[in-house]
Parts: sequence; C-alpha cells; structure tokens
Amino acid sequence: MFAALMSFIVFRRSVAVLILMGALACSSDPPSERVMTFADTVGVNTHYASGGVVDHDALARLAEAGVRFIRNDLTWASVEKQLGVYDFVGSGFDELVETSESLGLRILFILDYGNPLYGETSAVVDEEARQAFAAFATAAARRYGGRGHSWEIWNEPNLLQFWSSTEGGPDPALYVELVRSTAAALRTADPDGGIAVGALFFGLPEITEAAGLGIGGPRFLESIAATDTLSLADEVTLHLYRLDRPEGTAAEIQIARDLLDASGYPLPISSGEWGYSTYDPSAPPDGFNFIPAVTPNRQASYLARMLLFNYSLGLQRSVIFKDRDAQDANPGNIEHHWGLMEWDLTRKPSYFAVSTLTELLGDAELSEILPLGAGEHALRFERPDGSRVTALWAEQRATWSLRAETASGDARVLARDGSDLTPAGLSDGVQWTLEPDDGPIYLIGDISVGHLR
Repeated sequence: MFAALMSFIVFRRSVAVLILMGALACSSDPPSERVMTFADTVGVNTHYASGGVVDHDALARLAEAGVRFIRNDLTWASVEKQLGVYDFVGSGFDELVETSESLGLRILFILDYGNPLYGETSAVVDEEARQAFAAFATAAARRYGGRGHSWEIWNEPNLLQFWSSTEGGPDPALYVELVRSTAAALRTADPDGGIAVGALFFGLPEITEAAGLGIGGPRFLESIAATDTLSLADEVTLHLYRLDRPEGTAAEIQIARDLLDASGYPLPISSGEWGYSTYDPSAPPDGFNFIPAVTPNRQASYLARMLLFNYSLGLQRSVIFKDRDAQDANPGNIEHHWGLMEWDLTRKPSYFAVSTLTELLGDAELSEILPLGAGEHALRFERPDGSRVTALWAEQRATWSLRAETASGDARVLARDGSDLTPAGLSDGVQWTLEPDDGPIYLIGDISVGHLR
C-alpha cells in the first residue's frame, strides 16, 4: 500500500510539474525578485555546540568549498539549564560563532525545542513557556546580533518528531503564538537580524499525513498564513525533501507562493533544508528510510542541480542537509549518509560539485534562462568581470550542439568537478551528449547551445 501511495504521488506531481516547467521553459528571464548573488544563497546544515564538540576542521572545509553560511541548532535546553541563566560558553555557542566568523561563515540559528525547566521538552504550549523562550531568544540575539547572523524559529513544527506534547501533536495555532512572542523579542534585541519562520517539512505532504508523521507542509503553512503572523517575519523556509530529481520542486514552490500571495504577505521563500542520502539500499534498514538512496555520483548531480534550480526560481537560500556523514555510520541508515563529507572529512563527489559551483559562479548573477527541450536546463550567469558561465544539464539523456561564438580560444567546457572537458573543434561546432547523473557541465565564455535530442 505504501508503494502504491508513493506511485500515485509521483504521478500526480509529475503532471503538475510538467505543466509548470513548460511555463518556465517559455521564459528566458530569471525571476525579478532575486537580489542575492549565487554564492550568497549556498548554505549547509550543521550540528555543532549544544554541549557538543565544535569541529573547526569541518567548518574550515565548508568555507573552502565556498559555502557562505551554516544552519545550526541553538537549543534552548543546552543554554538555559538554570532558571534565567544563559550559558553560551559551556554550551559551545561562543566557540561556534567565533570559529564561523573567523572563516567568513554566517549562521542561521535555529531557536528550537522545549526546556524541562518549563514543562514540555518537545514543544512550547503555554504562556509562561512562550515568554521564557522569548527571553532565551532575546539573550541570544543580544549576544550574537548585529554581526550578520539570522534567526529561525523552531525546526519542522509540523512533524510529531519535533513538536509533540501532552497537549497533542503539531498545532499551527501554538506555533503562531510562539512566533508572535519570539519574533517581537528578536526584533527588539537585533533590529537588523533576519527572522525566518516555517522550517516546514514541505515535501511529500501526502506521505507525511498518511503515515501519521504530522501535518502536511502546505496545510500547515495555509493555517499560519491565515493569521497576521507573517508580518513579523522576513522569510519563510521550507524543507523540500523528495523521492527523486530536484527540479520537481517547481510545483511546490508555486503552491507556497500562492498561499503567501493570498495571505497578503508574499515573503521571500527559502529552501531551508534538503538533501539526498548515500545509504546502502541493500543493507538491513536501520530506521525509517523515507526516500530512496542515491549513489555518490547522483548525490553530487542532484545537489548541484538543486542549488542551481532553486536559484533560478528566485529562492533566497538553499541549505544542503548536511555537512558530514555520521560517525560509525550504519550502512542502511538514511540519517547517517546525508553529508558532503564522510565523518573523517574525506570529501565525497558532492563536496567537489558544490566547490566547483561556488568557484565558477561565486558572485555571479543569473542573466538568462535559455529555452531548450523539456527537462533540459541552461542557466547563463554573468560574473562581475563581465564574463559568462552557462550551467547545462538535463533530467534525462540529452544531446546538444555547442559552438564557441568567438575564435579567441578562451571558451571551455568543464565537468561538474571542474575538470576540463573542452572538445576539439568547439569553434566549428560539436555535438555533446550528457547523461543526467553527469550534469551539470559548465560552458565558460560565449558558447551557444542548441537542442538536438
């Protein structure tokens, strides 16, 4: 039954995505609302401090890959262990902030989870706890505010795993009350700090509800949007996990935008957490492997395409889940294999894919979306020096004609990992066939692209 349900979901979404992708393909202009350069949108989810070790080497590896910010829990219970006493040193957050700032990494702090000093440990359900949570947020914002960091209120409040209490499971009304108290406190303590709300598990809403995991992201967002709570925030973050290719998010992003537009608060949307796990599908499962495994090569392709496609849709952030695999990882556990790196910091192909992207595009801006065949994508970027880079990939095997438009010999074709693939005769025109898991490739300089098959 579960397999049949997933098949139905995939079919229904495929139809919606095809319709939307057709509309996107007809436009050669990127969304006008985006103002950030490509690299500014690239972040990675980490799990440091909260009483644990801060791994300076791992954070340095992220900075070396061109990552601009991390998303990291700032857990209430690890900071306030005595009533009204906030320990940012012993909990490791001072060390995390100092290390990140020294590496040029900003932080999206997730203010999250309950505190046994105030009753519930996985939710905030009464006014006393809400005020205490807001006081904790105030203390954090006073300590780290004004330094380019941002604040996110809770993580996946629509899932039972992250919001459950004696009062019941996920409740949009209770989350709204928490946002109202906390956002007001943050705005006072750190007027320039960005405030993100939502952090909703937004992908796979039918599976979320059918499996009893919580409230589907669209339905939860609709409830939030029906209030004036969004007037207190700067962005809405969504977790767009999915069963397959990253380009399928187009329909879900449109659903969220329609909900926000109808509410009168069309806030910027961010991809707040999302990734693909390289666990072994043939190993005994350990936990709930809720999406299919991918090979390291497919993970690299999907994550690079995710970052590019999100940017083309005008998303404000794209956060990869996560920086590294688990220590002593179980081969069959999905949660142990999301990383760009293995536990010992060995770089996976996805690390090199992200590093190449940020190196090539860096402070570039999207200037044109080239019209190609269905499921084919060509995003042309312009770098600050005026040079061009085109990211090219397809969701299925595709063949294009490529031709250097100048005879200077500067035009190149680079692989996803940055290695040189430039073919002989590029100035005269060549045919290029690409398998989906091998994309994207990068066309450096003025190179025309034409759809063949």
